[in-house]
This record gives sequence, structure tokens and C-alpha cells, in this order.
Amino acid sequence: MLDALPSIYGTQRLKFKPARGSGESGGAGFGTMFGMLVLEVVEGPDLGGMFPLPPDEPQLIGRSSEALPLSDPTISRRHAELTPDDGKWYLRDLESANGTFLNGRLLARRAELRKGDEIGCGATLFRIAEHATVVFSETVADRNFDTSAESIIVTSPHSLEAARNHLRMVHRLAAASAGTFDLTAILRHLVAILVDELKPDRCVGVLFDNENTIGTTVEATEKQINNNASAFSKAIIVYACKEQVSIRIPIVQEDLRFAHDDGVIKSGAKSVICAPLLAHGNVLGAILVEITSENRQWSEAEQELLSTACGHGGLALLTAFLAHNRMQHERLAAMGETVASISHSVKNMLQGLRSGAGAIDLALTRGDLDLAREGWPILSRNLDRVYSLTFNMLAWSRSTTFEVSLVQITPLIDDAVELVSGACGRKNVALHVHIDEDLPPVPIDNTSILQVFLNVLTNAIDATPELGGTVSIRVSIDEAYEYMQITVVDNGCGIDEKMREAVFKAFHTTKGQRGTGLGLAVAKKVVHEHGGTIGLFEVEGGGTRCVMTLPLNRDSDPGDTHGSPTLVQGGLF
Repeated sequence: MLDALPSIYGTQRLKFKPARGSGESGGAGFGTMFGMLVLEVVEGPDLGGMFPLPPDEPQLIGRSSEALPLSDPTISRRHAELTPDDGKWYLRDLESANGTFLNGRLLARRAELRKGDEIGCGATLFRIAEHATVVFSETVADRNFDTSAESIIVTSPHSLEAARNHLRMVHRLAAASAGTFDLTAILRHLVAILVDELKPDRCVGVLFDNENTIGTTVEATEKQINNNASAFSKAIIVYACKEQVSIRIPIVQEDLRFAHDDGVIKSGAKSVICAPLLAHGNVLGAILVEITSENRQWSEAEQELLSTACGHGGLALLTAFLAHNRMQHERLAAMGETVASISHSVKNMLQGLRSGAGAIDLALTRGDLDLAREGWPILSRNLDRVYSLTFNMLAWSRSTTFEVSLVQITPLIDDAVELVSGACGRKNVALHVHIDEDLPPVPIDNTSILQVFLNVLTNAIDATPELGGTVSIRVSIDEAYEYMQITVVDNGCGIDEKMREAVFKAFHTTKGQRGTGLGLAVAKKVVHEHGGTIGLFEVEGGGTRCVMTLPLNRDSDPGDTHGSPTLVQGGLF
């Protein structure tokens, strides 16, 4: 008969022995029995398994032959014992290797069990549950024939619908909390989801501050959500967080612990459930869900749903907190590296300024004009370096938008050439400029692109040899008339292919103490923000070619998928 019953999720057939005192004669069968306690496996390798707790038979949890049949290898051979005594059940740890936990706390002595208690052994989590037990009618003769054949059907409260509710809520919470470090925003999302799932009259979420006192509060109903919650029972929240378990109070006015609590009275709550926001033993806050009407009370299933939500919510909060702290540490580390790198450059510049100023001061004291002429180039050169470093730092850190306008490129190139002419003269570098005629204006930020030209030209001049250095600039338009191309070529030692990408990184320099590592990094940042490209290529015979492109039309269709041009050694491809 039992074999003909449909198999449903969360249902398992269990063996049952006749109750003591049943008659041994007559044909009367068993009727329906209620109130059977069972040990339900809610986590672990034997998930879904259930074991009845007969009122007069102790039960052994473990892997020995006389224990409950469990496959969890982390459970000791004789792990814990469940003992009935005068209608009550008691739990005792048998000096197991991993310990026995009752409602999340390590069991130190024999403890009385209640319905709904959770027992942790190894990787397995049990729950004490009460289920209706149905025994099908059989004759005494049948029972005497095989007393172990009588069976009952136990239906788990973990129905497929409950599993779907949990999965849906977890998915919503994960989607809402992903990518944010704002703890208040995560709490608001969690509270809003719980209002939608549980349909309470009010949901209050709290976060604790560094002193373990209630800091941030969020309140939500079906109609609105507020950052600051009105009156609520802090006593219930403190109790749930102190015990680190969810608490359900079907009728608050009948609970002696909280019936006269000022927060309960002011809020008008009639039925509440509360669960702490836990993550790896850390209590980050809590969620309090209230019903203010008389005709509804919270159920155990709703309490379990809230506990699940708070478990995932606590993990989301802790993850966001740790990620935010790590990002802050990385920012401080990057700031320290930046300061260290720039301080060396500034120190060298100040030494140069001091040397030049000292020479000029001595010349003025002596009235020696020739000595002043020797000191001035030192002073001028380091002033230029300070100017360049300052503008590069501003360009690198700038987050504002450019002031783009149509600009003729020829005057801009002329300004850049004039500004680097002093450096060319000091190093005897020949500078050649070739600009195609009738170039159209290009939409750029005038000041930013001038800084790019100065940075690229300065790097090219520094790379040239001491004798016979040459730098050439060429400006042209591509054949499709979409991009302006600016090419700067030097006859220096060139850049190794493996280093061509590294030189565009901030504070990476090949000039030793003479460089800041910001020149090409700023150039790449500005050019890319203008929708262009920049790249370095080898020149046959020695040297480096820097190719930059700037789009002629910044108002092109944003849906265009052609993208920026691809750079090759000769320029556009």
C-alpha cells in the first residue's frame, strides 16, 4: 500500500514500532497518531533525511552501527546522544572530535530540547520538528508477522514552494547588492525586498556602529521607505542579536519579556519576527518585521524566510565592508607611491633651482655678467621642469570635461615648437616640422592637446643622442578624411618592444631621476579622452616613431561600430 503512494519532495518513509500497551488480540488496527517528534536533516550529506524520536528510546548520533544511519564523515563514531525523560528530550555531547552545537552554540553540558531547536554535528544540521504520523490499519496477526514493517509518512515543511521562495529572494538580494560598497544602500534593498516578500505592515532594518550601538536605521512599508525609522522595539533587536538567533513572537502583548516595552507600545506592533544580520560570527545589524493588525500572526515559515534573507544580507554587508576597506588601503598605498615618486622629482628640481639661483646670486654680488649667464640656463631649465610637472599632475588628476572647440592645428604646433626650442638649443637638436596645407580645424581642447605635444616632443628630445640629434614632426589627414595624424620621430636609441606599453603607465620612467613618469601617461589619457589613439613604433636604423590620431568629427553617430583606427608603424591602417 505504501509503495503505491506518490513520492513528493521532502517526504520520506520511516519505520515505526507499535506503542507500548497495545492489545495483542483482536483485529483492531492502528488509528491516526499526532505529535510525533522527528530529527530532520536540513543541511549536510543526508539532506532531507528524517529520523523519528520514539518517546521511550534514546537515539545515538554518530557513525557506529547502533547509531542513526548517517554518511557525514565529519561526525564522530559516537558523537551525541538524544535521551527521553518524562516526556522531554535532552541532548548530550559524547566528547566528539568536532563538538556538538545547539542553536549555533557549542554544547557544554546536557541540555533540554524544544521543537524547532537546531543541532549541529560536523557538517550536518538537524532540526527538531513535530509531524503528524499516519499508521495504516493492520491486524495483530500482521503485526506479529513482521513488527518492523509498519510505516509512517512524514512530510517535510521544506516544500518545493518554500525552496522557490528562498531561491527567488536570494537571487533578488544578490542582484540588488552586487557592485555597491554602500552599506545603507544594501540595507535599503534588503528591507524593500522583505516588504515585497513578506507583506508586513512595517519592516525596520538597523546597522550597528563601531561601538555596537544602533546607528543607521531604515524603515519601509508597501508605500514608502525612509532612512530614519520611527519608534520600534530596540529590546527585541538586542535580544535577537545577543542570542544570535531569529525570534518569533506571535502575540507580543502576551510575551512577558516585551509586552511593556516602550518601543512595542509606541509602534503598535501585535506580532513580530526579528533576525540578526550575521556573517562569520559578526553581528552587523538586524531586521525587525511587524504586524500591527489583530487578524494576522507570523508563521514559522515566514520566520525561516527572514532568517535566510538576513543570512545572505549579512554576508553581502560584510563583503561590501571588506571590499571598501581594501579599496581604501589600495588608494592609500597608491597615494603613498605617487607622493614618493613625485617627491624625488621635486627634490631634483629644487636642487637645480637652488644651484642656478646660487650662481646668479654670486654673479650679482660680484657684478659678473658672464657668471650670471652661466647660472641662468640652470634656473630656466628647472623652472620649465616644475611647470611641466605641475601641468601634468593637473591633467592626470582632472576629472572635469574638456572645453572642446574647433581649433587650427598649425598654430598649436608652432606654440609647442617654440616652447621646446630652448631644450633643443641646449642639446643641439635639429627640429624639422612638416604640416600639410589646407588642414581642416579639429575639435579638441586647446590647452590639453598642447600639453600632449609638449610631453611627446620633450620625450623625443631627451631620447636623441648628444651629437647629431634630430626630431621631426609631420601633420596630415588620413585618406578617408576621418582622422588627423600627428607623427613625431626621433633618432634616439629606441624603446624595447616589451616596454612600449609600460611607458604609458603613470610614474613609469626610463629617465631615472630626471623623469616623473607622467608625460606619456598624460598624453595617452588626454588623447583617448578625445577619442583618438597614440602608440610607439620602432624606426628602421634606430629611433622611435610616436603616432597620434585625433578624430575630425566628434559628433559622429554614437552607434557607429567602426571604432578608432588601428595603428601600425607607418601610421593608419
